[in-house]
Amino acid sequence: MARKATPLTDAAIRNAKPAEKPRKLFDGGGLYVEITPSGTKLWRFKYQFAGKAKLLALGQWPETSLSAARRKREEARELLARGIDPSEARKTEKLRQKALAENTFEAVARAWDRRHLSTRAKTHRDKVMRRLEAYVFPYLGRRPVSELTAPEILACVRRIEAANKLETAHRTLQALGQVIRYAVANGLAESDPTQALRGALPPVSHRHMAAPTDPARVGEILRALDAFQCQSARNFDHPSALNFDQGYRA
Repeated sequence: MARKATPLTDAAIRNAKPAEKPRKLFDGGGLYVEITPSGTKLWRFKYQFAGKAKLLALGQWPETSLSAARRKREEARELLARGIDPSEARKTEKLRQKALAENTFEAVARAWDRRHLSTRAKTHRDKVMRRLEAYVFPYLGRRPVSELTAPEILACVRRIEAANKLETAHRTLQALGQVIRYAVANGLAESDPTQALRGALPPVSHRHMAAPTDPARVGEILRALDAFQCQSARNFDHPSALNFDQGYRA
């Protein structure tokens, strides 16, 4: 019968000395500390998957504590219980994190700029990118585009609204949506959260000149128009105007 490992203690790990060859201190359940000849203490989890013995690195002591190493062991065992190889799961997660790091909102926005704004007028292109650089990149630029949420996008554009730049806030939100929809089309995000923000900003009100309603004021305007028309008619009947017309016909 295999001897059951005595659970490790922090003191036992701390006091363990290196030897000429690597040595192991077992904690149980496949977890152990490997002590190298140089004195480095490395956490390892030994397990079997599909009939093959495998090894998973769990960090270095003391940066990874005994309790943290045990927690990682239990997470790995939960994966095994679900038929998942912990080593392959770690590789997949690393690839996912790499993709997230490469597909930040700023990176996707600049790709969208090169792809879609390159055919637009330079003045328009510069305005759009200046808005994103000034109002969006400092807050959302490093966020993975696939993880952006409606509340954080709204908080971003409301900063612009609070600066009394409501129309700029609307235009910035529009550009945000265009970038995210570009990400969705290219498989970098699943949905566009800006669709949920329709009506979240107050509408932009444009001032128009009020029409005169005072009868006296209306009369003044009509008399001025009548005088202008009469003067135009007199100018047209002037001999110089007739001579010009005859010269033109000649």
